[in-house]
Amino acid sequence: MTPSAPLGLFDITLLAPYPECLRYVQHRLKMLGQGSLTGFCAQHGLTYTNVVNLKNGKLKREEPRLTQRVLRALGVPTEVVRIDIGTGANQYIFPGAEVLAQFREQLAFFDATAQRAASAADSAAPPTP
Repeated sequence: MTPSAPLGLFDITLLAPYPECLRYVQHRLKMLGQGSLTGFCAQHGLTYTNVVNLKNGKLKREEPRLTQRVLRALGVPTEVVRIDIGTGANQYIFPGAEVLAQFREQLAFFDATAQRAASAADSAAPPTP
């Protein structure tokens, strides 16, 4: 769905909620090497400070358009749709089931890796008295 295209129907099985897409973006941004974020932002016309805050979870409110722009810069084509049926929830439409499946597979991998790293850090910390 482009801004000039009619809204029309869309396949609800191709939707992913904002929190999933945000987590994916945060994981992917953390994969960039030290110093690479500046070049990434410049290359894609993104504001460095906003992207750093997005990456670190320090935004003051949801930023669905910024999240979408970063997703696209990462090669994940999506469109944002606001499904305001009592929740005002932002959702992202993926272009096909295969792309959405790959997105979810990668997100599950990133989440599991982050959870293992957090568990390892907790077990390495000295016990509190």
